[in-house]
Amino acid sequence: MISKRLHVGLIFETILMLPFVYKRKESVLSQDLVERVCELYFESLNANNLTGVTEALHFPHFRVMADGHVEVWNNSTDLWDWFKKRTSDDGWHHSTFDSVKPEQLTEKKFHVEVLFGRYREDKSLIGKYRSLYIVTFEKDKWGIKAGSGTG
Repeated sequence: MISKRLHVGLIFETILMLPFVYKRKESVLSQDLVERVCELYFESLNANNLTGVTEALHFPHFRVMADGHVEVWNNSTDLWDWFKKRTSDDGWHHSTFDSVKPEQLTEKKFHVEVLFGRYREDKSLIGKYRSLYIVTFEKDKWGIKAGSGTG
């Protein structure tokens, strides 16, 4: 039988720990949402779905290219046109994730390491790439605000 003093102590300790437990669950939930945003972005690119791309990103959106040059887009249509032009020469058909590793930096910001491949319609590999996405919570949603990578 638990003594009254021990019982009250356990209840008090549990109450004190609730914010940490809740925050941890919320963090896991946010991590899942962040991963889902990255998946939505790739699924939308692969399906030629501009609406999905728009939902997955925040604008203005920027990318630091492999050579250090920075591209900035104020809307999804400009990014879409740029992406189509950039990938048309090599016959891009779709991309697939090799891995997605989110790391929470603040309550409203994650860095996500993404390894992926680009493929032609016949499934031949164009190349393997590595990117860092900055995913933020703003305007009541998680979205990719920026990226930096090799592809």
